Amino acid sequence: MISQQPVAALVLNGINKAYSGVKALTDANLTCSSGEIHALLGENGAGKSTLLKILSGAVRADSGTVTLDGKPLVISSPADAIRQGIGMVYQEFSLIPDLTVAQNVYFGIEPRAITGTIQIAKLRRQTVALLARVGIRNIEPETDIADLSLPQRQQVEIAKVLAHEPRVVIFDEATSALSREEVDWLLALMRTLANEGKVVLFISHRLSEVRQVADRFTVFRNGRNVGSRLPGETNPDELVTLMLGHKSGRLFPLERTHIKDEVVLEVTGMRLGRRAASVDFQLHRSEILGVGGLAGQGQDELFLALFGILPVEGLIRVNGKPVRIRSPREALRSGIGIALVPEDRANQGLILPMTVLENISLTVLSSLSRFGFIDRKREASEARTIMDRLRVVASGFDQPVNRLSGGNQQKIVLAKLLLAKPSILLLADCTRGVDVGTKAEIFDLLRALCEQGTSVLFYSTDLEELVNVCDRVLVMYDGGVAAQLTGNSLNETNIVRASMGEALVKAAPL
Repeated sequence: MISQQPVAALVLNGINKAYSGVKALTDANLTCSSGEIHALLGENGAGKSTLLKILSGAVRADSGTVTLDGKPLVISSPADAIRQGIGMVYQEFSLIPDLTVAQNVYFGIEPRAITGTIQIAKLRRQTVALLARVGIRNIEPETDIADLSLPQRQQVEIAKVLAHEPRVVIFDEATSALSREEVDWLLALMRTLANEGKVVLFISHRLSEVRQVADRFTVFRNGRNVGSRLPGETNPDELVTLMLGHKSGRLFPLERTHIKDEVVLEVTGMRLGRRAASVDFQLHRSEILGVGGLAGQGQDELFLALFGILPVEGLIRVNGKPVRIRSPREALRSGIGIALVPEDRANQGLILPMTVLENISLTVLSSLSRFGFIDRKREASEARTIMDRLRVVASGFDQPVNRLSGGNQQKIVLAKLLLAKPSILLLADCTRGVDVGTKAEIFDLLRALCEQGTSVLFYSTDLEELVNVCDRVLVMYDGGVAAQLTGNSLNETNIVRASMGEALVKAAPL
């Protein structure tokens, strides 16, 4: 029996896009079939997100064609794309914080009475039914978006797209804000959508997720499609080589930094929110101390408290001295020197419409100013030095940050904070949505900083990162530290066990 080739449902052909003369896409092509989960791989800036933004109407192509089920599409806006059956879950959220879950999910398509007023009861019923259909069970329709965690907002963003019943569903780094359990939920949802005959497009920098769910891989490099593969035709090393254009090096640092005995940060009896458990730990000079656990176990509150954003009970000592940190300004000041790279870089770490230079110099404007005037020459010099160190790819200082790739946006957040010369760096899932090459650069940078005496508190939802990057790992559960793992006990299995509240691992001595 001859097996039939899948029929192409979605075809993008000869897509070109340039920004200020810089080509983002060059004759890019993509062909997808109904019922297929098609993964797009490539480094940040490779063109994959630009291609999908063109498909979703967020960006207009300079040239090229799009056909869906044999019908040519002309997509002039996101609303136009939705009307034509294309829905995209963006890496950065489009939710309105002051509105409820139901109001966001059905924004613009609310059920209305003849008089034009919104039918509140029907809106709630529709939202309850939709959330149940897609397997979201821990979110109420009346809850304000501002009161949800980052993973919950991601789930609402997904429900909002599916409320339009799209023919094509695009997930751009949609797993990066989710915990391991929620990732499993989303991958299963993708399979359900594909089984319904939809075209599912998936961008992720986590190869393990892609290999788990994708029916086909397409790799982009320098704005071009450089090849498609079936799962059985390749392995992770070959995919990374295809993405980079050369044989890949190592992802994680080979050498561990020599950790000093000196304790630079000590937290005692810190209570996060209304939780009964307390947090106690020490961070040593030149150490990368990991923070793991399922999302919502107090990691966000811990980092925000240490950066002076949230008031908490408990004692914080920096270099042996008790300190009160009541604001980010106090956290960054001399004598404390704590800087936070937030989990949500778009809303908490950057001012997206502002330029690269304006974002980088934000934290050090006072030191660059005299008599109220900024030393522009020194500002540019320091910005150029840190950009070169972090290998930021931008067309120039005047480029708006929202025009950069996700990886380069993350580098701008790091650059801004490193100019303040912190002695303690708090990293909240800093590699979320970042490509393989940029991850390796960030990990090498962290080790270099530690060699110079910087200490790092490193929260990650990626177990492999925690095991391979960190010297020790604190696993949080219900607002407290369930386990401290080091040496042979620091492995993915033990992190998962401790994350579920199973006290199976003996706490390592500090």
